[in-house]
Amino acid sequence: MAKILIIDDDQQICRVLGEFLRRQGHESSFACNGNEGLLAVAASKPDLILCDLEMPGMDGQGVVSTLRQDQRLGEIPVIFLSGCTDRRQIRSSMNLGGDDFITKPAQLPEILEAVNARLARRQKQVRQLDQQIEQAAQVFVGIIHDLNKTKPAIQWLADTGAGIAEQQNKIIQRVRQSLDAGDSSSNKHNEHLPDSLLVKTNSRQHFLKLSEVKALLAYGEYSNVYWGKDQHMMFRKPLKQWEAELPAEWFFRVHRQAIVNLSHLDFVEKHGAGKLRVHLREFNEVIPVSQRETAAFNRCLKAFKAN
Repeated sequence: MAKILIIDDDQQICRVLGEFLRRQGHESSFACNGNEGLLAVAASKPDLILCDLEMPGMDGQGVVSTLRQDQRLGEIPVIFLSGCTDRRQIRSSMNLGGDDFITKPAQLPEILEAVNARLARRQKQVRQLDQQIEQAAQVFVGIIHDLNKTKPAIQWLADTGAGIAEQQNKIIQRVRQSLDAGDSSSNKHNEHLPDSLLVKTNSRQHFLKLSEVKALLAYGEYSNVYWGKDQHMMFRKPLKQWEAELPAEWFFRVHRQAIVNLSHLDFVEKHGAGKLRVHLREFNEVIPVSQRETAAFNRCLKAFKAN
């Protein structure tokens, strides 16, 4: 069901058309001139507007021209429904932002066909916009988490976007929801980390699932994250911080300079007296297990295999 506003100074047309649209499952409301129509649009934010072109006071061109300058309401489809036959006036009305033009008198099925076509097109646009917003929100979440500046960054985003555009507000809301969902996680090792990392390869940014990470090797205050086949990226983040944030059921710090993902384990090699070395699938480096961590590693590996 869609909310449809009819703006027309002919009350008979409003009644007949409104009743017809209600029978088709839509909700209809009326305004008898352009000024009242704009007030009704702001109050109810309809899904579509059927607007007469020639009305006392503000005409249909004034209505659509005003709407298209409003960031909150400017995307609402407007179908002109008028007895005007002047091609230049019709063209100028469409150039101002009209989506369709139906000449009176018109058959009700013709009007319904135009209404349904515009509603379907608008729904497609909304879905595409939602996908773009979701993608933008994911990028923000990844960047914010990676920078470890969640609260200041979100506050900056809110201050910047407040009152500017509805799309920005939607992005802010999605980011807040994503972060709230992460904060409410029952996994104490993962409460500050998203389930994916934002990485850059060949000048392209994309999200890498934690389950795809094979190993993390330390380089002072930096760490190199490895995944796939010979793919890696340097993060300004020490292993100590990764260790506190990564899910403990997958990741184990085998020595001071390495964390491995047990789900990518190929085999464990015994090397010398009680020493172990870890081989990961499609990973060139052999990673030793420190003697200090050997017992804990064996317990962790046993629990991982049991699950």
